Amino acid sequence: MSGGSLEERLAALERRVQELEQGMRLLRRGDVGGAAPSALTDLLNLPDSMQRTMIALQELKEGNAADVAERTGRNRSVETIYLNGLVRMGLVTRERRGHRVYFRPIRYY
Repeated sequence: MSGGSLEERLAALERRVQELEQGMRLLRRGDVGGAAPSALTDLLNLPDSMQRTMIALQELKEGNAADVAERTGRNRSVETIYLNGLVRMGLVTRERRGHRVYFRPIRYY
């Protein structure tokens, strides 16, 4: 988190705190959306960067890479890479509608 202005660093810290709080809420609920314990374990076993993408997609229910990027504060192309990785892992579905590709979690945590 080095570099950037103080405001940027504080904003990054705030985003990370929000992500951690969301993760703690998921852990406390345990049976969120009827997800099996192994589903929650799948989420927790993801790298932090992909967890962030998955949590954003969970909140959206469905979205394209630009929608997820708006939530995470990262570049759309980065989110496209993470979303396609989640598709390959079997955690997310992908559907093309015209020129856009929409992603949807298979399970909700």
